[in-house]
Amino acid sequence: MGCQYLEELYELWLLGTLSDPGSLDLREHLERGCPHCLARVREAAETVYLLGRAPHPARPHPRVKSELLRQISRQTAPNR
Repeated sequence: MGCQYLEELYELWLLGTLSDPGSLDLREHLERGCPHCLARVREAAETVYLLGRAPHPARPHPRVKSELLRQISRQTAPNR
């Protein structure tokens, strides 16, 4: 499994929300000592830690939220 595939999984893995196959793949990759992924997991751990320390969830302005959701919808919608 290549590092590029794993880039989006570090935070999910640290939070324990990855599926068993994904978690196993990442763990095995890290056990092989990939320096890139080990560094990225350390960075992801800092991010997860800081998010957990946030006192209150941020609430975006309704217009910002709707624009963000519209952009996500456009990016995830199947091409027609």
